[in-house]
Formats: sequence, structure tokens, C-alpha cells
Amino acid sequence: IEMLLNPSRSQLDDVVVTALGIKRERAELGYSVTEVEPKSLTDVPQTNVVNSLAGQVAGVQITNGSSGVGSSSRIVIRSENSLSGTNQPLIVVDGVPINNDLIASDLENTEQGIQEVDFGNGLAELSPEDIASITVLKGAGGAALYGSRSGNGVIVVNTKRGGNRQGLGISTSSTITFETPLVLPQYQNTYGGGAGGAFSYDDGLDAGPGGGVNDGGIRSFGPVMDGRLITQFDGPSTDANGTIVRGGDIIARNVNGTLNPITPTAWVAQPDNVKDFFQTGITYQNNVSISGGDERSSFRLSYSNLDNTGIIPNTDLVRNGVALSGRQQLSEKLSASVFANYINSKSSNRPGLGYGSENIMYIFNWMGRQNDIESMRDYWQAGQEGFEQFNFNYQWMDNPFLTVYENTNSFDKDRILGNGALTYDFSEKLSLRLRSGIDYYVDQRQFKRAFSSKRWINGAYREDDIAFKEVNTDLLLSWRDRINPNWRYTVSAGANRMDQSIENKSTQAGQLSVPNVYNLENSKIPLEIAQYNSEKRINSLYGIGQISYRQGLFLDLTYRNDWSSTLPVGSESFGYYSASVSYVFNRFMALPNWISYSKARFSVASLGNDTRAYQLRNTLRFNRNYGSSPLVTNTSTLLNSGLRPERQNSLEVGGEIWFFNNRLMLDVAAYQTRNTDQIVRLPSSAASGYADRVENGGVVRTRGLEAMLQFTPIKKDNFSWTTSANFTSSRAVVEELPQGVDQYVIGYTRIYTGGDNSVFYIVKEGGRVGDLYGTGIKQYQGRDVYDQNGIPVRDGELQLLGNYNPDFIIGFNNQFRFGPLTFGFLVDWRQGGTIVSRTKSLGLSSGVLEESLAGRENGVIGDGVVNIGTEENPNYVENTTAIPAVDFYNQYNNRANEATALYDASYVKLRQVSLYYQLPQKWVKFIGFQGISVGAVGSNLWLFTENPHFDPELSAMQGQDLRYGVDDMSYPSSRSYGFSIKTQF
Repeated sequence: IEMLLNPSRSQLDDVVVTALGIKRERAELGYSVTEVEPKSLTDVPQTNVVNSLAGQVAGVQITNGSSGVGSSSRIVIRSENSLSGTNQPLIVVDGVPINNDLIASDLENTEQGIQEVDFGNGLAELSPEDIASITVLKGAGGAALYGSRSGNGVIVVNTKRGGNRQGLGISTSSTITFETPLVLPQYQNTYGGGAGGAFSYDDGLDAGPGGGVNDGGIRSFGPVMDGRLITQFDGPSTDANGTIVRGGDIIARNVNGTLNPITPTAWVAQPDNVKDFFQTGITYQNNVSISGGDERSSFRLSYSNLDNTGIIPNTDLVRNGVALSGRQQLSEKLSASVFANYINSKSSNRPGLGYGSENIMYIFNWMGRQNDIESMRDYWQAGQEGFEQFNFNYQWMDNPFLTVYENTNSFDKDRILGNGALTYDFSEKLSLRLRSGIDYYVDQRQFKRAFSSKRWINGAYREDDIAFKEVNTDLLLSWRDRINPNWRYTVSAGANRMDQSIENKSTQAGQLSVPNVYNLENSKIPLEIAQYNSEKRINSLYGIGQISYRQGLFLDLTYRNDWSSTLPVGSESFGYYSASVSYVFNRFMALPNWISYSKARFSVASLGNDTRAYQLRNTLRFNRNYGSSPLVTNTSTLLNSGLRPERQNSLEVGGEIWFFNNRLMLDVAAYQTRNTDQIVRLPSSAASGYADRVENGGVVRTRGLEAMLQFTPIKKDNFSWTTSANFTSSRAVVEELPQGVDQYVIGYTRIYTGGDNSVFYIVKEGGRVGDLYGTGIKQYQGRDVYDQNGIPVRDGELQLLGNYNPDFIIGFNNQFRFGPLTFGFLVDWRQGGTIVSRTKSLGLSSGVLEESLAGRENGVIGDGVVNIGTEENPNYVENTTAIPAVDFYNQYNNRANEATALYDASYVKLRQVSLYYQLPQKWVKFIGFQGISVGAVGSNLWLFTENPHFDPELSAMQGQDLRYGVDDMSYPSSRSYGFSIKTQF
């Protein structure tokens, strides 16, 4: 009997924060929940707290951003299951949802516009030092109470509130880390710029005033870099007065229409010209907090600072935050709590992304290997400061230093997160809680483009003003009682109102009258204005029922009904439910002594989902000016006043078991979700006058398995070792598409507006969410087809390239303690997935990557077959015809052939390492402290992947959306290492 009634208290008493901020004992929960402790967030502090979750939680995939410190990170819980592209989880702080969206401008995503810039997402702005815990609600069973926005799971952040210690406690933490590129493309250093083995520089143009050879081109199939003397852009020349200038100072060299000659210089490789462009980044993270309290009250006040200088010159991020939290027992029955967090984030420059010379890595994919990067640091032509840039090529490229120092993308963002709650306990059984929270921010962005920039010959300037506000107010009435000593129950009823507003205005001067004067009044042409305002409201009622038997069998029931302003009258109301069961075996049966604790769980849930604002009726909108007149147009999408809410039905079964006095634990969960009535945009016939239409349709079924194993093989007073591993595998399969539709395009990443240069995210019945489509080389029995001249034959039909989702993810975490020393490391292994690499396609067609060395002297014989028959009667034989290397790589690795630019996305990464030393108490107390620890920390210290050119953990950006599975000339990720000190007194 003793064994039956007293399973391990460490499991039964383990408390986690669940939906609506309600604290529950883990044993009661019939669904999968993982809590991340604050130590996991602060031992190796990340500039984006989201990245601290990578490799730590089964069922969660984190992808770091591709534009350095401050970039957005992607969170996917249990795979993508929405065709609308809204697959990120809901972020909740102290029970109140906050915004984590990436908001950009409608003036982006154009062929000649300002290229995409990632300004980061919202959760990254929280300081890890202010977080008490992060709870991941993975399935709908645990997330249903958060309503229509919780279908992709919920990240619940619980902030620190101070303790009830007497007097004041002060804690500090300071970390300094140094960042260097983790991996850079592997370049060849044998052949320089040019074509056919020939090159000489005169003006860097195809048809300029000079007489150069191939100097307007940007391919690297020129002379061998053997020290021969060749005229180059940084070689010495003279101006009209005989003053020494550089070869690229073509305006100064132009004397009466003739360019003064350039003195030839040694034609040699610059193997570190890309590496030397980057710098060692430095990040300072500091936090100081003061806390105190007593039995009736507590408070905590903290200040956090992040100051980063990026690995890309002239990029930075500065973030300052002040957080105040407290609680007060106002009377015997009434208590109050409050949390307020002011955050200012700003940067003088965020790097440009995508295809074009505003992306530094795009420039390096074309820059000849003979070019000395140091010669480009003085980026204005002599006597033309502010008007004409100095560069190795004037036909296509921007000077990379002009891009980072003059073509800047800055922002200044003020944000307020706050919530307050009043709780009134009528009795031990009945309580009422009123809570309200706000997420409000104003984000001001400026985009400056200098004269002579390739996209902006006369310069440009843009201002974006973004304001976001969301207010959530909820009321919860709860009754707790017991029927008898064995049966206990809780019933709750609540209501919620969510009001959200967004204001997004962009104003652009596409040409400037005066260089280096960046204001809208300096516009040479009529201003372009794009403005989007939206308001949304959701009213909700919900109920919760919980009943338990002998504290070992638990049943939870929830129901919620939402009324959304974004759905039509008659369909604006939609309800959903969840039911879960937890069964603790120890409470009802005798288990072997070596089993400490065992539990099974089961849950089912049904969720609804609305859509974004203004999807019901078409309205006119202001568009780009027609000449000097404002243009009013209809939208290109036919909206639908009969939309129905999306539905998601889910099922989860799992359990956990602890062995050997809690030394070994296994937690396993299997799940299935089925998303129906998805709100999608489908193509419309030309006769309708619309490009597409909004409809309901499509079914996606997701199945997955996740597991976590935790083991403490050694546990002694002076030494312990704890190791854990988590496993994630899931697949989202499209079972149905809307009637009459054989495929659906979720999105794309483009080079130009032409479809042949885009990677498409397309789903078909039987296919998977995450499938990539593009074009490539014609195939015969799995072999490439060449024509009789040895030229690869292009196939313009879209083909399945692969899927960007991994087959599985494994995180492997280890913690060692030896006396005052603690050592930990985290390994992240992702297996499978496909990446389309534009670094590869451009770098091979341009001739800068090392793989392009093959066939330089004798030509390239493509591995494939040739049809020597007819189309009607083909006769395929082995291809034996060699073609010049420049022709082969330009044809085979053309940017339109996505199928020839694929890499396996698998990798193993040493994601975190930390070593801390806790100073002896006798030393610490002698100097007036309670605790001091010093440590060495590192992130992304080692990477193993078959891809030699970039970190496969990356994202691209298209307009306002992050895209995955495409390397769009990605910036290198950073390896960081540094030191940390933490004190308490």
C-alpha cells in the first residue's frame, strides 16, 4: 500500500505553467509539455532567446536567421500544417499573447526596389535574464484554451517576479563574446576575371569610353593568376594634372574623352579577399537586477543591455530594456501582480538580403579572385565623393564597402510589454481573476541609397513607420472542491477580448535631387506611398473542467468559442474543444522497485482558425503614382464574403517512465493532426479580372513521433553527469486540395519576376508541405541529356526538387559537475532535407567556386547522354563532346536550373559549450558577495555537413515572409566564443 500511494514526489509535485498562466502539476497533464529552465537560457546567452531552444525540446525546430545578430528565427512545433503559410506558434508572456510577426513594406519584393531586410521578430527582444521559464505546449490539447491562434502550438514565457526574501538581493551578469564567420564559400584561386583566358581593365564597362578586354563582365574564366602584368582597377594611372589616381577612377582619368592609361600590375590571387572583408564581431550582454520582498509582497527591477558590432562592417544592434515586476497581497482575499517591460532596439544598419548587389554575398559570387578587397575600402572615385563610386566593375556591381557604409537600413523601435492581474479569493474554493495585458510598439525605419548605386543611380530614400498594438483582457472564475478524499474537481469559466491594430506606412523618394541629403523633401520625382492599416477583434468565452481520482487519474475538458471580426456574419462564431486523460500507474498498481514513476496520457482536440483582416470584400486602394497623379486600383485578389473558419483536429498519445530512483527517464509521444477548410488563395481565370481568389479548401494530415531520454549515470556529492537526448520526426502530407485544383503554390523565392528564375513552394495531393519545385536539365532514365554539340538541354517544366524539412532532429545535451566546476555542451543533429543553393549556381556559372576548376584547360564533357536519333525514335548514347568550361558552367549551372544547385541540408553542429567555476564561499563572503561564478562560453563552434560553402541552417526572405530550403547567397553564420561572470549579493 505504501508503494501504491507514494510514487516519487519529484514527478507528482513538478509544477509547470500551462495555458492562461495556470500552474499545474505535471502528473495531471494529459498532453505533452516541455519546460526549459532559465539555466538553459543564460549559461550561453543568445542575442535571440529563441535560438536557446534549438536542440533542447523534442518536437520543436528552430532555424537561426541568416543576417547575423538581430535576425529573425523560425519556430516550428510539430511540423508545418497550414497552406496559408502561418505556421509559427503563439507567443505568450505571463499568460498574455504578444506579437512575433515579421512586418515589412509593400514597396519591397519588386525587381528594382530596395532588397529585403530582416529587422528581427518580437520574442528576440526579451532578455534571457528576465525569464523564469519557457514552457512549450506542443499539441492542441494543451493549447486549445488560447483560441484560434494556437493551432501551431504555444510558447509560454513566464517572467521572473522576485522572491520573498528579507531585504534586497542584487544579481548581475556580464558576457562578452567574439564572433567570426563559421564557414565561407570555398573559392578557386587559379584563374582571375575575364573570359577565354583574356582580361585587361580600362573602364569596367561593356561599352564605355575605354578599350578594356572583358572588364565589363563579371565571370572568372580569365588568365591564370601567375603574376603576369595586367591592367587592373586598382593599378596606378594619372588624371589631367598628372596626379596619381587608380584605374577605377575613370572620371579623373578621362581627359578630353580619352582615358589615361593604367600601369599593369601583377595578376595574382587574393585567397582571403572575401575573408578579409569580414571583421571580428563583438557582443556585450549585461544585466543587473534588484529584488526583494516579504510574505505579502515581492518585486524585481532589472536593466538589460545588448551591444553588438556585427561581422559585417558597419552593422550593429543595440538593445536596452527595463523590466519591473511585482506582486502584493492587498488584503486577506485580494492580491495583485504586475509586469512592465520597456525595450528600445535600434541599429544603424541591417544587411540587405536576396538577389542583387545590395547583398554582399551576391557581389562576392561574381567578384574576380584577383581583386584586392583592401583596394575597395576607399569607395568613392577621386574628386567624385558622394556622386560616383569606385569599383572593380561598373556594369553590374556595387562596391561592397559602399553598400555597407552608404546604403544603410536603420531602425529605431520602442516597445512596451505589460500586464496586470487582480485575484480575489472569495474562499478556499472560489476565486476570480481579472487580467489585462498590452503589447505596443512603434518602429521607425530608414533606408538610404547613395548616388551611383546600381539600383539607384540618382540615390533613394525611404521611411517606414510601423505601429502595432494588441490588448488582451480576460476574466476567469474558478471553483475547486472535492467530492470525497478520492475525488477532486475544478471548474472554471472565462471570457477574453483581443483588440489588435496595425499601421504600416512606407514613403519612398525613388530619386534624390541632392546627394547625401536623406529626407523626403529632397525627392526629385513624386513620392511613392504604400499604406496598410488594419484592426481586428476576437471575443471569446471558454470553460474548463478538471476531475481527478486518487491523484492518479486525471480528466481535463475544455471548450472555447470565438467570435472573430475577420469572418463573415453567420460564420464569425466557431467553437473548439479539448479532452485529455492522464493515468499515473503508481497510484493504482504495484510496480517493480526499479520503476520510480510511470504515466500514460491521451488527448484529443479540435481547433478553429480565422484569417487576417479584410479578406471578405474587395475595396479600392491607393497604389503607386501614375506620373504625378495618385493611382487608385482594385486589389488583384477576389475576396470571399462566405469564408468559413479553418479546422484542426488532433490526437496525441504518450507517456513517461522513470527508472532507478529517477536516474533514467523516457518520455514518448505520437500524434496526428488533420487541418481542413484551409483559407487559401487560388488562381482565377483571366475573364474574372482577378489574378486569384480566396477560398476554403485543402486537407493536410500531419503525423509525428517525438521522444526524450534523460539519464544520470553518475550522481555523487562531488561529481555528477546528466545526459539527455531528444528525437523529433514528423511529416505533413497533403491529402486533398480544393475542388478543381491539381496544385497549390504556397509561395516562391525569386531572382527576377520571371517564373523560370524562381523556386516554388508547391503542394499537390499526396505531396508534402515543404516540397520545392524548380526547373533543370532534361532527363533520360535518370541521366542528364545533352545536345550533339555537348550543350546541356534545359527542361523548362517544373519538377520536384525535394523537401526542405528534415527527416529527423536529434538534440544531445550533457551537463557535468565536478565540485565548483560545471561543464556542458549541446549537439544538434538534423538529418535530411534539401537546399536549393544560389551560391552554388551563381558561383559555378561565374567561375569563382573551386568546383569550377574542372575542365578549364581541356573543356568539360558533361556526364550524360545524347540523342542521336529523332524525337519520335530516340537513340541515346553516352555524351563524349567537350565544350569550353565557361560554356558548360554557364549552361549547366545557370541560375534558372535549380535542379543542378541542390545540397543535402543535413548537418551536425556543436551548438553550445559552457564551462563555469563557482568561487569558494569563503572568498565570496569575504568581499561581501553571496555568489560569484566565472565561465567561458561558445556557440556554433563546430559544423559537419557535406555542403562546403555555407551553413545549411538558413533562411531566405521574400517580401514579408521568411522562406526555407533556399540559399539566397546567405551571409555566413557566426562562431562565437567569450567569457561570462555572474554575481549575487
